[in-house]
Amino acid sequence: MDFIPVILAGGAGKRLWPLSREDKPKQFHNLSGEGTLLEMTIKRMIPLSPEYCLTVTSKAYEEASAEEIKKTGVDGAIISEPFPRNTAAAVLYAATYLQKKFGDAIMAVLPADHYIKSPERFIEIMEKAMHEAREDKLVTIGVTPTYPETGYGYIKAFQDPGETKQVEMFVEKPNLETAKKYLLEGNYFWNSGIFVWKVSVIIECFKKLMPELYNAFEPMRNLDTEELAVSSGKAWEVKKKVFETIESVSIDYGIMEKADRRVVIPGEFGWADLGSWPSIDDILQPDDCMNRTPTPEKVLFHNSRDCSVFTEQRRIAVVGLNDVVVVEAGNDILVMDKNSAQQVREVVDIIREKN
Repeated sequence: MDFIPVILAGGAGKRLWPLSREDKPKQFHNLSGEGTLLEMTIKRMIPLSPEYCLTVTSKAYEEASAEEIKKTGVDGAIISEPFPRNTAAAVLYAATYLQKKFGDAIMAVLPADHYIKSPERFIEIMEKAMHEAREDKLVTIGVTPTYPETGYGYIKAFQDPGETKQVEMFVEKPNLETAKKYLLEGNYFWNSGIFVWKVSVIIECFKKLMPELYNAFEPMRNLDTEELAVSSGKAWEVKKKVFETIESVSIDYGIMEKADRRVVIPGEFGWADLGSWPSIDDILQPDDCMNRTPTPEKVLFHNSRDCSVFTEQRRIAVVGLNDVVVVEAGNDILVMDKNSAQQVREVVDIIREKN
């Protein structure tokens, strides 16, 4: 049975402004110095010998996505959503396309904005997930928590002795005290947003658990494979009408919280969800003063400590500062105390209002 990675690459990533912005979101940036996030997400799958790679994005990012896919040498296609409608619609769109093209396949859903420090260990986990998916299970990859994180959702597993565990429930982002409790109990895992299942199995789940969304996609099921992938003409108008009518629902809420035969495979593979500037510190090698940058040829740290600098064009010098993030991208510069990272989204909203 074919194995098809499906990369979700449509988000704008407000919290990584100004590098991640509407015209060039974070998945198209080289934050680690090793390659763009989208490029690395696809390359990470190559040891699993994928027959094909499908990228779900928006029309505005088709060209940029094509450039990143070309770097990997993996054959595939890009399908564009007319409007962002969260992950349930993106997964159903991808499954509809793959069912047309392959009939059935093992489908791995992967966000394009993650970083993984131990790709070999990750591949081992994915091989286990593919094995479970062949048994008609809905598989999610859980990350073994290393500290009481309040910014992630969690997956609670039953106390099964094996590596693959039955899912008891998905839980929302906790407060600090609850996160500490989860860490002590040991059967809670960070929800990575990585899923593996058969195309046929997930489509049946949509029929049963999200019938309104499934039925709304009927006009798209009448399109052929080529029409499902185009972003112009009559087929595009069909897709626009469908996406105009559907609600924004996550795959976690719409399917995984309600489905049967859910399993989680816990993993320790150096997973990082690059959702804020301080989170990127985890993937960059610090100097002797714990300063970090993916472009050391453009950055000078002098008498500074625990600072991070990201620059697209200009040379930047940081002098006599501690715990500061500096970002230069496009026409904008961000200078921020590391403890204020969650306020970046508010800055983006203010700028939008002014514009």
